[in-house]
Amino acid sequence: MTKGKDTGDKTLLSSLPDISRRTLLGGVAAAGASTVFGNFTIFSRQAHAAEPLRVLCWPGYEEKDVIAEFEDLHRTKVEFKIYIGGEQMLQFFAQTAPGTFDAIISDAEYVQKLKAQKAIEAYSTKGFDELANYHPKFRDFAPTRGETEGTVYGIPTRFSFYGISYNTDEMSAEEAGDWASLLNPKYEGKIGMFDWYLPNLGNASLAINPGNQTPYAIDGAQLAQVKDFLMKLRPQIGMFGSSNQPIAQAMLAGDIIASPTGDLDIDLKLAGYDNFSSTIPKQGGIRWQEVATVCAASKNKDLAMEWVKYMTSPKVQSKLVYTKAFKARGPNMKIVDHWDEDQKKLLSYVPDPANPGKMLVETLIDRSMPRGLPSNQPEQAWIDIFNTFKTA
Repeated sequence: MTKGKDTGDKTLLSSLPDISRRTLLGGVAAAGASTVFGNFTIFSRQAHAAEPLRVLCWPGYEEKDVIAEFEDLHRTKVEFKIYIGGEQMLQFFAQTAPGTFDAIISDAEYVQKLKAQKAIEAYSTKGFDELANYHPKFRDFAPTRGETEGTVYGIPTRFSFYGISYNTDEMSAEEAGDWASLLNPKYEGKIGMFDWYLPNLGNASLAINPGNQTPYAIDGAQLAQVKDFLMKLRPQIGMFGSSNQPIAQAMLAGDIIASPTGDLDIDLKLAGYDNFSSTIPKQGGIRWQEVATVCAASKNKDLAMEWVKYMTSPKVQSKLVYTKAFKARGPNMKIVDHWDEDQKKLLSYVPDPANPGKMLVETLIDRSMPRGLPSNQPEQAWIDIFNTFKTA
């Protein structure tokens, strides 16, 4: 899977796929037949079936390899409405009548907003046997806990990191393991950044308060330190990218040598380059995760619960995190039983030399914290800081 580097291969450079979760392929959902559903188009693998399950989700869940077994087992079809980004998800939900959707795949931090709208309801985890195989940080997942013991508003299905991606010819693993390294004058103008406030301020929060398990729950003084860190970082930033692709292209061209946009190395290695890597710095880094929720107004909750349970399977996750849409990681650690050695290596499900008995992905999970929403200040206060940083 990983080929040798060939810097003269212009075909690889020009064909590097844009698989950012924020700017995905226009045709990612083209794996199935389209069906008119309300005032929008959805995608279904089967053309005719009774009692369809209707899901609002990120791309990847609708791909045939992911959903086929569920449809065959339950003799039904699953209809998908694909969104890109949490705000679009909320918009789509608001535009439809109650009961339109049975389940939603949500970024974990947007569960708060769905709860506030009474769009989703808590459910019991009793009978979810696969949770025993989840990494502990996903087995008892604070952002989606219900009000009563044993209930949740969502179960994680897919995740990955906002660590530091870097060119191994230009930056050492030791440097990449410390957020402070990005401030080194030798990297002036050589750092690329994803153009979104939430992961970047979260990472800056950890850079100034290492190991904080709640980097989005900081006071005003700490937020001022976050702003100060970002302003020190500003001369280092050579570009802002609206998706992964322009940052990855700049890294291949040598214009950028590192980015606090984790996992760019996955795309680059798949494109044929092996001189890129990524890690979570020692102070900690932000982790995104998607969770499966059940809609409060669903008329098909039993089937929705069966689908959530299906999504916890390591076999299903092994396909979900390796879709055509993009590559990610799965919280069920038994996922490795369904991958070949190249897949395990690419996604870090291999032994960690520094931590005997652990896979590298487990070390990265332990060192990362969930992406969240600001809890002690309005979101706009954080957005304003990021905009000030960008325009400085």
